[in-house]
Amino acid sequence: MMATQLALLFSAVEFALVGAILALSTYVTLWAGLLSFASVSFAATGAFTATHLMSAAGFGLWPALVAGGLGGGVLAAVAGLLLIRLDSHWLALATVALILVTRVIVVNLGDLTGGSEGQIVPVKVELWQLVLVLALVCLFLARLARSRFGTAAVATREDPTAAATMGVPVRRIQIAAFVLSGVIGGIGGVLQAGLLRYIDPDSFYIDLAVTVIACVVLGGAYHWFGAVIGAIVFTGLPVYVNQFIGQGQSIINGVLLLVIMIWVPGGLIDPLRWRRLRERRAAAPAAGAAREVAEVRS
Repeated sequence: MMATQLALLFSAVEFALVGAILALSTYVTLWAGLLSFASVSFAATGAFTATHLMSAAGFGLWPALVAGGLGGGVLAAVAGLLLIRLDSHWLALATVALILVTRVIVVNLGDLTGGSEGQIVPVKVELWQLVLVLALVCLFLARLARSRFGTAAVATREDPTAAATMGVPVRRIQIAAFVLSGVIGGIGGVLQAGLLRYIDPDSFYIDLAVTVIACVVLGGAYHWFGAVIGAIVFTGLPVYVNQFIGQGQSIINGVLLLVIMIWVPGGLIDPLRWRRLRERRAAAPAAGAAREVAEVRS
């Protein structure tokens, strides 16, 4: 019994780590003000590219990660050049269409992808490899947030017109964010494939896109750490609880969505909310001292 529980716990952690990487792929586009579901298409491209290379050319995990990241990045560059000109909900709908097109391509390239029957992934991903890749991605994004690109991305998200007036190359920033999202998404797809050990066209579909964007928005869309926390809550926790409740993942995700939208509309990791809390704590001693002085004077 204990061994079973431990195995389920490790499985939940592994899925949470992969979910965090896919969520970070979506976070990068939101960072630049782009609502995109395309990270699932990037993940599918990376997963099927890497799986084919692992099966046909004997690639190990690390070369496969490089190939998957490049595959996702190339697709993102092409899609970005075509789709970035669209605004808000039109871009979101276009990226949903990209997921559908990617699925059709995967089904019809049977010699490379296994078609509708899918294919077995020959390389297994270990927990320490997931932790290492996620840590490197988080470190990279944390450093990037302090760079000129990070400042320009925030300015682009808040007000593209004002950012362009101040000399920010808005279009280039958005395309760069799209490509970076593709690279991270491709890497996440390779890890997802190595974790599942079998992939087919339904492994990367719209339901995964909805889960990923929910992780980002409800974890906290304005900080990369929110994507990680959101993935733990919305990906890892339901996998573990599913043993106690039938269809537990759907039920728990629905309840969590409602609770967070009602009581924590800014996400679990909301920098503004935590800043206000720190300001209140800092102001509390000063307010207490002022009351004491007023009492003494009275």
